[in-house]
Amino acid sequence: MLALTDFGALHYDLIGPKGAPVVCMLHSLTSDSGMWAEQVPVLLAQGYRVLRLDARGHGGSSASSPGDYRIEMLAQDVLGVLDRLGIDAVHLVGLSLGGMIGQVIAADHPARILSLAACATNPRWIGDTEMLLRRMDAVRASGTLDSIVDAAMEQRYSPAYKVAHPLRWAALRETFLGTRLDGYFGCMHAVLNHDVSQRLATVKAPTIVISGSDDVVTPPTAGRAIAAGIAGARYHEIAGGRHFLNVEFAEEFNRVLLGWLAEQVG
Repeated sequence: MLALTDFGALHYDLIGPKGAPVVCMLHSLTSDSGMWAEQVPVLLAQGYRVLRLDARGHGGSSASSPGDYRIEMLAQDVLGVLDRLGIDAVHLVGLSLGGMIGQVIAADHPARILSLAACATNPRWIGDTEMLLRRMDAVRASGTLDSIVDAAMEQRYSPAYKVAHPLRWAALRETFLGTRLDGYFGCMHAVLNHDVSQRLATVKAPTIVISGSDDVVTPPTAGRAIAAGIAGARYHEIAGGRHFLNVEFAEEFNRVLLGWLAEQVG
């Protein structure tokens, strides 16, 4: 389904029984809503309604004209879809870029968040800035994401995952390459300039932070910083997890997420 906006269309997918608690899932940079394929069936089986959105320039969503995005702008995109659907509040699950958006909504629009699961993400960008700038330069020079995809895939999944799940790994790689360049550059700017750290103390929604022990993009220190900044937040670390811990460690991730949601729904 598409929500028309002033810059184009935002793609979203809403499935599950009407009236059920809504779990809103937000993806990472150079991904799309398909990154949650390992989670959607188990959520539906537990009776939840699942809303997935593609960020600007990702998946089925249009990219706004060339320019710099901000996380707050991307958060407004999500809120606009919720308004369109008449959904007052959601249980939000976001990974990386999606987790940054989730933190901003929880801090700045608390009435819209019933609970927050912030996964493999940062309260502000504390990663390797030079690496990201080099990647952006490489993409500008080549005009394609091919120049950076393999290095990024190594950060997201272990070699063992590629061997064990070659078709899923290949599909995720193709999704990366399908990101529109305007969306890539715009969201990279949003990531590099993200900083909600001073607003985390205002978050009142129940929060769980899930990190991977081997994630070099958003390391456990970043996840612990989020958990420390939000009163009563819970922290869970997945041993061996790289950046896409929800894919490679789906069984543990799903167990933690479903347990968390069950506590919130009651």
